[in-house]
Amino acid sequence: MNLSAWIDLEGLVGEIPLIVTQAPEGWALPSAASLCLSVANIAPIIIVLLRWRQGNRFSEIPYIYLIIVVGLLSCCVLAFTWQRTIFLFGRERSVWFFGSFFTLSMLDCSSSLVFFDYMKLFRDHYLTAVFLGEGLTGIIPMFLLLAQGVGGEATCVLTTNGTSLEPIYSEPRFSVKIYILLLGCVIAASLISFILLRWTNIIALADAVQPVICQTEELATDTDPNENSLMVSVIEPSESKYRPQMTRRVFIFLLLINTINSTILFGGLPSLSTYALLPYGQKAFYYSSLLTPAAYSVALLINLRWETITIRATVIGSAIGLMLSIFIVIIATQSPCPW
Repeated sequence: MNLSAWIDLEGLVGEIPLIVTQAPEGWALPSAASLCLSVANIAPIIIVLLRWRQGNRFSEIPYIYLIIVVGLLSCCVLAFTWQRTIFLFGRERSVWFFGSFFTLSMLDCSSSLVFFDYMKLFRDHYLTAVFLGEGLTGIIPMFLLLAQGVGGEATCVLTTNGTSLEPIYSEPRFSVKIYILLLGCVIAASLISFILLRWTNIIALADAVQPVICQTEELATDTDPNENSLMVSVIEPSESKYRPQMTRRVFIFLLLINTINSTILFGGLPSLSTYALLPYGQKAFYYSSLLTPAAYSVALLINLRWETITIRATVIGSAIGLMLSIFIVIIATQSPCPW
């Protein structure tokens, strides 16, 4: 089920090297796509407000169907219309591409809220399957990109009159349309899996449902033969494992770090990818787009091994990422392509 979350956007990010050569936006395509992704974060806010409004009547199941079905339809529409343009505001624009990208962004940004909420019905150890499925959302596009191969490499050839040069772009093993349809097949498999999860007895066979335990304290009573009064047995308190509580100051500090990291990773760096990488050639851009979804999957799989990390490790990792981001920004500002 969780394969349908982010696999479409992760796959589209990897396909940017082929799309950017044919889109009228050119090198500015990732920047506009990042803007769509940022605006799409309004969808989780809407779901939170609906959950607050409906209270206990809120059910995540209709939203799961909505996310998977609309995501599948958006992939099908995108596969056949990503090259279409509309003349708008004085120039040709990839309205179909950005419309589908915005729809997928809204769905994927909302997926974590409803998918993890649905997993509360299952036993705790089944949560590992959720992280594993989300980790595969980057691995599967990576293998598809490897099978597709490098495309869009420009080779300058002489024109028919022999007076000028024109670029000729190499072709991948299969087209962008086939690639997006393959991603849609994975989402369709996720839809089938969720239907089986809902309407078959596979959950009962796996004993996966979290039992509802009503914890009540009962006082055991015993009658002492030497006394006429009712004796109440002493209940010894159970030893609870001490868990240090996070202070409000630490919580705000970690929230600030998360905001900065998310702004850089999802808002800043994707829009600079073409300016930082394309000057080094199409292969450099291709391998970077190939490794980006793989890095996301590796990070999720590492989470299965180390569930928690210290605040110091969080700060050190964020500082290293910030320095690397500054390096990428410097490279992008020195790009030979005009802004």
